[in-house]
Amino acid sequence: MTGSNEFKLNQPPEDGISSVKFSPNTSQFLLVSSWDTSVRLYDVPANSMRLKYQHTGAVLDCAFYDPTHAWSGGLDHQLKMHDLNTDQGNIGMEPTCIELSS
Repeated sequence: MTGSNEFKLNQPPEDGISSVKFSPNTSQFLLVSSWDTSVRLYDVPANSMRLKYQHTGAVLDCAFYDPTHAWSGGLDHQLKMHDLNTDQGNIGMEPTCIELSS
């Protein structure tokens, strides 16, 4: 059972969660990376998964770049930038960690 400050996601990752980030301008969207090689975007009020994209290894961290773009990186040695509106991504350099500053 979940309390008033707890939230159970529908369609959760199939392995351990490595990072959880709320979108920068609203708490409507939640970005979740996992050891199951996925990054998932959830619509919190609707409790639904909006999209999922994959790495080829465990994803260790993720971050919003802005409200419509996310970065993620992990054990596949790839740093990916993903457009959350078009569900399109690209591959960058090998990461060690992800931290965005405004």
